[in-house]
Amino acid sequence: MCTEYSLGEMDRREFLKLGGAGLAGAVLLGTASVTGSRVLAREASSLMAEFEFAATEYGVPQELLLAMGYVNTMWEMPLPEVSAYREGDIHGRGTYGIMQLVQNPWEDTLGEAARLTGLPEEQLKNNRAANIRGGAAVLAGIPGSDKPSDLNGWQEAVAGYGGIDLYATEVYETLQSGASATTSTGESVELAPQDVEVPQVFTAQRRRRADYKRADWRPAYRGNYTNSGRGAKQIDLVVIHIAQGSYSGTISWFKDRRSNVTAHYVVGNRGKVAQCVHNEDIAWHAGNWAYNKRSIGIEHSGYASSPGAFQGKYRTSAKLSAYLSRRYNIPVDSNHFVLHRNVPGVTKRCPGPHFNYHKYLNLVKRYR
Repeated sequence: MCTEYSLGEMDRREFLKLGGAGLAGAVLLGTASVTGSRVLAREASSLMAEFEFAATEYGVPQELLLAMGYVNTMWEMPLPEVSAYREGDIHGRGTYGIMQLVQNPWEDTLGEAARLTGLPEEQLKNNRAANIRGGAAVLAGIPGSDKPSDLNGWQEAVAGYGGIDLYATEVYETLQSGASATTSTGESVELAPQDVEVPQVFTAQRRRRADYKRADWRPAYRGNYTNSGRGAKQIDLVVIHIAQGSYSGTISWFKDRRSNVTAHYVVGNRGKVAQCVHNEDIAWHAGNWAYNKRSIGIEHSGYASSPGAFQGKYRTSAKLSAYLSRRYNIPVDSNHFVLHRNVPGVTKRCPGPHFNYHKYLNLVKRYR
């Protein structure tokens, strides 16, 4: 039996306490406005309802929040420790939850979300509904009281939220095409296509500077890799990673002068490939200097815990690896195409249990 509450009768903090990883015991089904319209609580969790509640509370478009959540994590809620800040760690960016709230020594949108919502930082890290509320509050705070009247008007705010213009491009591509997924919690979520403009990216110029003709050149900060003049005799390994983050977020991390990490390539959804370090230079990705000197590092957007992390990326990545194999005479076998977790001294599970290594090598051989 449903119980009906007004916002005045049910404090938002109490609402959030009803669930652990989301709203385990409650779901918002009605529309909650600043004037206090009524909401319904039911016994099942609903990701869509959590987005609806946050969007209404902070006056941002629900579709926009959904698109951001899809770009960030494909609507998954990663464990906080997965991407907690760790100095010099390629995966330790300090980003949390579906909304990728940031906390590291130089950026603190997590703290800003706590201030805006009145919720503890630990709750924002661990509670799905709280995290979505935090992201909505931060996004709403960027334009302030002068909120855009339509989806297209939010482009600048979205770019500011993600810290890179490419983030807005990813979000608006998702809005334009729509998206759907079934999360690891079994919830089917769908975002209908929206009539929006996608911020333009000048791809042709970027591709002329990349070594790999299918890649966009998105250079990393020069202090995050070692200039070198490597050729075929020095390169005989490819190291496979999963980014524990989004495509644009990973590129942004490599561009940040304080991260001290890079990989040569980042593979994203929709056939996207970015090159951040030239092949001849040494990227800081493997956690082992001897391996760094010999290898090309390929990051894949997504989270190791997500079953769908590599969907739509195998062929894109395999074509890249086949190019590297041809150019540097790298044999296509397990001794030369190395999972990050198998690099000596590495204690991570990267690229995670859902990467089909056998399928990948077969594809590389086919495209070679």
